[in-house]
Amino acid sequence: MDYSVHVGFGFHVNCYHSYRGDTCDELGFGSDIRTIRHIIHTLNVCNAEGIPVKGTWDFENAYSLEKILPQYAPDIIEEVRMRMKLYGDENILMGYNNGAMSAMTEDEFMASVKWAVTNEHGSGLKDIFGTCENIIRPQEMMFTPSEAELYQKAGIEAVCLYYSCVSFDAFRTIVPQLTLEQAYNPITYSYKNGSITILPTYSHADVMDAGGLRRLVTDLHDKQEKGDIQNDVFLFVNMDADSFLWEPFPVPERMKKLPCFGGIEGLIREISDLSYIRFDTPGAYLKGHKPVGKVFFGEDVADGNFSGYSSWSEKPFNRLIWTRLERTRMYARLYGNQESPSFEDRVRLLSTTHFGLASPVLNLTREQKAFELSEVMMQKEEEALRIKWEQKKHKVREHEVWIKNVNASSLIGTQLMLDKGFCTDISSLKIKGKRLLKFFAIATDTWEDGSVRCIYILCRFENIKRKYRLHFKVKSVTVPEIDNDNDLAHEILLEDAEGFRLCRNMKTGMPEFYTADGNLLAKWYSRINYDDKLYHFDKPKVEQVKKSGAGKCISFSGEIHLPKEEEPGEYRFCFFIMEGESGIYLLSKIKYPYTMESELAASQAFNLGRCFDMAWNETVPMELTLALDDSAVIKKRNFMNDISGYHISDFWETFWENRNIDSFNHHLTGGMLAVHDEKRGIVLAHARQVCGSMAHCPMRLKSVGEKSIVSMNPFGTYDGKQRYYPTKGNGSVAKLYEAVMPQAASLAPAYNGATEMCIQQISDYYGGDDKKLTNKRKQDIQAFADGCVVYAVNGAIRRFKDDNVTLHEPKTINVDKKKLPLIPTIRGKKSSLICSVIGFIKNIRNFT
Repeated sequence: MDYSVHVGFGFHVNCYHSYRGDTCDELGFGSDIRTIRHIIHTLNVCNAEGIPVKGTWDFENAYSLEKILPQYAPDIIEEVRMRMKLYGDENILMGYNNGAMSAMTEDEFMASVKWAVTNEHGSGLKDIFGTCENIIRPQEMMFTPSEAELYQKAGIEAVCLYYSCVSFDAFRTIVPQLTLEQAYNPITYSYKNGSITILPTYSHADVMDAGGLRRLVTDLHDKQEKGDIQNDVFLFVNMDADSFLWEPFPVPERMKKLPCFGGIEGLIREISDLSYIRFDTPGAYLKGHKPVGKVFFGEDVADGNFSGYSSWSEKPFNRLIWTRLERTRMYARLYGNQESPSFEDRVRLLSTTHFGLASPVLNLTREQKAFELSEVMMQKEEEALRIKWEQKKHKVREHEVWIKNVNASSLIGTQLMLDKGFCTDISSLKIKGKRLLKFFAIATDTWEDGSVRCIYILCRFENIKRKYRLHFKVKSVTVPEIDNDNDLAHEILLEDAEGFRLCRNMKTGMPEFYTADGNLLAKWYSRINYDDKLYHFDKPKVEQVKKSGAGKCISFSGEIHLPKEEEPGEYRFCFFIMEGESGIYLLSKIKYPYTMESELAASQAFNLGRCFDMAWNETVPMELTLALDDSAVIKKRNFMNDISGYHISDFWETFWENRNIDSFNHHLTGGMLAVHDEKRGIVLAHARQVCGSMAHCPMRLKSVGEKSIVSMNPFGTYDGKQRYYPTKGNGSVAKLYEAVMPQAASLAPAYNGATEMCIQQISDYYGGDDKKLTNKRKQDIQAFADGCVVYAVNGAIRRFKDDNVTLHEPKTINVDKKKLPLIPTIRGKKSSLICSVIGFIKNIRNFT
């Protein structure tokens, strides 16, 4: 039987960028408009010559179709309409707001899919183009297992995900390698009650790695003729519509005939004379071709740096904006998400552009837009809460707080503000409430006069109720002197109700965690990698800390120094327990040193409008390192309240070379994360409304004998080599990608001069025994993570509205477009770029 090779070209249209501004020129969305017009013109010319090429378009709605294109390039919309009628072009979905679909709540997710099809602003694909396929190419290839059921519920038939040879990828390195027939055909993904078709998708990198499009399709057809592939295949090449790769390369004349240098026209003409080629689209191919296999992965995937969520979650700015989002989500639980006055703003804020892909930070204009949108979002919720409360006409006693419990637990935790002078000593603060069993309170900040400004409280009640009332008083009491003798280092400093222990390493002075039977569970490291040298946090001073309520608190504090610093840094880790409860809590406050920023990260298509100190390589504020066996599992809770997991062995069972990985972040963290093998493990939760993150804990994998050394780096960022990817050539394409792509640069410069405060809970997972991690324990962990809603206050106690992340004032610059290079000038990459280009040219010549 004669089989065909179907080829489709997909153009990912998003004119709203994290690394460029909002002007109609090359430093804004002007390059999008120019490149898209070039693509359309080229397709039209080829069609006029009788080449039946088709385009597949996935448009972002909220910014591109709703605002930018209608105002600055309405011809693009008209041309795509025309091409759909005359040449069979196709529209597939991206999501309404180029959003982080996998990190949304179920309501946010469903709205983003629905509004991408049709919406009240008239920017849906059906609103503008009259039709679209029930196929989605999610922004940044983001996907979480529970989406399988939701996509099915939303009427989506297939999702396009990269299966690539470079780290701009989704699932190539975490599943058993697909056969060629499966790799170029639809396959089925199933999870729990859901099932969705995945269409493996490719970028220009895969074409280049194969030596050109002609070489790639010829190899596929040869295998069809030999019987190695007994099916049609579909090569879907999808890339950002503003990518310079769609245009001819500015190379010497003698090189222009080489494959991969001719842009979209070169790709089309390379294969247009082959009899077995069928130019196609995903919708048309899927109508005639059923899935040829099955695949499963428990990882949360995205195409960011290190093939995961690093680019959108590991910058301090990410956490500032995400925390605001988390607070409004909790407000919305008072009356349901869809009724929330900030719901549409929240969906718009969830644009990936407000968090990444740019490195080490966002364009200044984009940061400002994210700030403004998040401010409006929070103000709407505050106003709605005020109106709702006034309508109730309830009376609140002085110094009383009313709390809405949003979880199925009798444990609640929240951050509050106190009036200046109300409480001069946290030890004198008393909390009472109906059926309140116990509480614990710790100061998180003070006023300039020394009185308590902010507190974090934990409360345990007798039973689970939807609402609680707490009354605060300050009583004059005689507080015993706190023993701050460093002999504490010789003791078990803290021990929770299950025997999980905090101790101190006598050599480093840093904390360590031990199981109830006395075995070391996790080591602790705090350091900054600067200019390729390690600078450890100074040896800490260990002290008992004043607190209120039933429990105990110990702090580790010290300074942080870097060479040539203009401002030193400092840290304080306050560990505390609440009497009779599981888990050791950690309040951390870190002020990073500030070093001079003088380097530019910009190019003709990449402008952040500021300078950096690119000598920052890694920030590792509170690393937990565990030695696990090969059964090690990572479990995580996403923002749809689904708990899923994956085996660390997925990496090396796919490619043995990935026994060691410098950084991986395949775990969305809706407040709860666990790492364990069959004998030991840790649960790490964080208070999302204090300092939240899309994926707050990158990890590192090192193999030593039969042990897997897994390092967890909450609220930090790793750097290093990308993981291993397969190659059809000499491997130069992956090296070239790392040297050229700006998102491959370290995110650590974003921490320069920043200050962050977060609250976490660390507890023993009890090895692989899920039965010991009871439903009640899980509910308590989730309750701590989610927090609660403070919906009424009176007197000296107020809702906490501040940010727990502060950023150093950026050193802004005026960019002269004429003086910018073609690629970003990123520290230390010139030599690797030159070598990669030479290797890439050799790779192409080897195939030709």
